[in-house]
Amino acid sequence: MRKDNIKTILISYHGFNLDAIKTLKDKKTLKILDLKKLNSVFFQKAEEIIAGTWNIQDKQFKIFLELAFCFSKAKKKYFIDNQSRKESFSYFKFIFIDIPIFILEINFDLLLVIFSWLGLLIFNFWPKRKCKGLLRSDKLGLTITEKNRIRDNGKIIYLRTDNFKGLQQGGSFTHFRGIVTAFYKLGYQIYYLGAGIIEVPKIDLAKTIINYPLKFNLPEIPDIYYNWRFIPKALKIIKTKQPLFLYQRHSIFNVCGAVLSQLTGIPLILEYNGSEPWVREKWGGLLIFKRLCYFMENTTLKKADLITVVSKPMKDELLKRKIPEEKILVNYNGVDIDEFNPKIDGSEIRKKYNLENKIVIGAVSTFGVWHGMPILSQAVKPIINKIQNTQYKIHFLFIGDGVERIKCENIIKESGMSGYVTFTGTISFTEIPKYLAACDILVAPHIPNSDGTPFFGSPTKLFEYMAMGKGIVASNLNQIGEVLEHKKTALLVKPGDVNDLTCGIIKLIKDKKLREELGRNARDEVINKYTWEKNVKRVIDIYEKFD
Repeated sequence: MRKDNIKTILISYHGFNLDAIKTLKDKKTLKILDLKKLNSVFFQKAEEIIAGTWNIQDKQFKIFLELAFCFSKAKKKYFIDNQSRKESFSYFKFIFIDIPIFILEINFDLLLVIFSWLGLLIFNFWPKRKCKGLLRSDKLGLTITEKNRIRDNGKIIYLRTDNFKGLQQGGSFTHFRGIVTAFYKLGYQIYYLGAGIIEVPKIDLAKTIINYPLKFNLPEIPDIYYNWRFIPKALKIIKTKQPLFLYQRHSIFNVCGAVLSQLTGIPLILEYNGSEPWVREKWGGLLIFKRLCYFMENTTLKKADLITVVSKPMKDELLKRKIPEEKILVNYNGVDIDEFNPKIDGSEIRKKYNLENKIVIGAVSTFGVWHGMPILSQAVKPIINKIQNTQYKIHFLFIGDGVERIKCENIIKESGMSGYVTFTGTISFTEIPKYLAACDILVAPHIPNSDGTPFFGSPTKLFEYMAMGKGIVASNLNQIGEVLEHKKTALLVKPGDVNDLTCGIIKLIKDKKLREELGRNARDEVINKYTWEKNVKRVIDIYEKFD
């Protein structure tokens, strides 16, 4: 595309949903950039430049985008968010209001970082307080019968501080709903303390939302500030509720669970899904306060009473970081086998996308770097070339949205395969089972980590695929290859290999009997080993050993 043909430049950043600008996406004169290419906006001619973010009230990165606006030659310059709210750029406001406030903000940020270092140094060398949890406190004078009653109907406080954007889709939210529902089924009550609401069907979840700060321009500062803001607000609730234990999903720049456990004497069970600073560096780009981030993570790991991980590579990583083995529980992800089952009717979805009488190859994804969706996109053309002159009519259904969706759409468009692929965009988590039911083959094309470290993920969609009883083609990659058995519960292919993925999908397209056999076996396997109730029971068993 020639520069002089560009009419609209969209800078997509900080969780912007591209579906919010569907009218613009159809324009051939639209150019989409991310923050890494912000410098290309300087002196760029265009009719309009738009900066898209998740919430127009969030100031993160805003000062830098306004600076780029100052040097661009576009006639219209404005911000837009996922709710389609707009805010026009003003030179006067930028120079006389935003810049002076930013200067003051930098001074505050510096003090915040210094305070964090000093506070953490003191806390890190503060001896771990012996947890007395409710069931262990002799001062309460509880009889064995009373302790058993409290255990059976006890409260658990679930801490989560990274969900301020209001998202409901993705593996982490599936995990949250699965864990919470399983605790309820086992007779426990969950009280949720977090940065945003997470919907859990059929459960009236007791909760307190502690608002995430939106007033900072520099990245990482909001996370650090929120950590310290969260602690005193949560402390009051924890002292009132007296839970059996604190259950926290680990997040970046966060020690709140460890501090709260120390202050109350209530055990902390930490759900660790990988090193957050590592993920930010490898997949998120910018990490300014790297040493502080690792120090906060190491402090949390050191202070936690139990750390649950979803894969063996995660356990190996923690052992290398000198975390005692007895503190680590390898606990694979799971699935709700009633919510995901082969009896679900997908005909409504097939009709919606004109998929009747076609073999549908589907993949659910938030289009993360590790999901390998570009590999699947590259496999579409060779699959179509080998199938199009046969009796098989096929279509690909890419379910979800995320950072690599644009890349995948470009691959499909440039290969001339747009007529064979549907990108659904963001789909409500309640509708996902119907979308999976509409598919005949489900694909998990995950790729290895770029730095050669072991793949540490435990994709929740893998267990959902199995529960649906569909034919699966998946990468033979660490835990995925452990959970699935080649030619018994799935066809396993070489990770990142387009040709091998192509062959695996074609084999299932041509062999309906094999698809059905693999699906039945996968369903039986997930029922026997990988439900959320089994996941939670393993946690409870370890907790009771604390007593």
